[in-house]
Amino acid sequence: MSHLISVQLDVLAVLLEELTALGAELGEEAELGTATGRTLGSALDGAVGTAAGEAGAAWAAAVTALAARVLAVTATLDAALTAYRAADAGLAGRLAVSRPGQAVAR
Repeated sequence: MSHLISVQLDVLAVLLEELTALGAELGEEAELGTATGRTLGSALDGAVGTAAGEAGAAWAAAVTALAARVLAVTATLDAALTAYRAADAGLAGRLAVSRPGQAVAR
């Protein structure tokens, strides 16, 4: 059984922009976490420094993985948005050809 899917293309484009910005911010956060972990690891002596460095590295790895997943979702959304817009343009073109002289409702 098929189901109707309704997509508001402009809203999807805004979501895509926001997710792209989030992915970039998370990438920057991961770099900061890596640098902070290294700084803490070298600033603190012994086991405490080692633990702080490892915690910073683990945090950076988690944020890097999250950033990669967000960017993967943005790539999928971008492809979907492109496909939806092409389908919409194709449908509008067919409607215009089938009813010459009439305005095309959008």
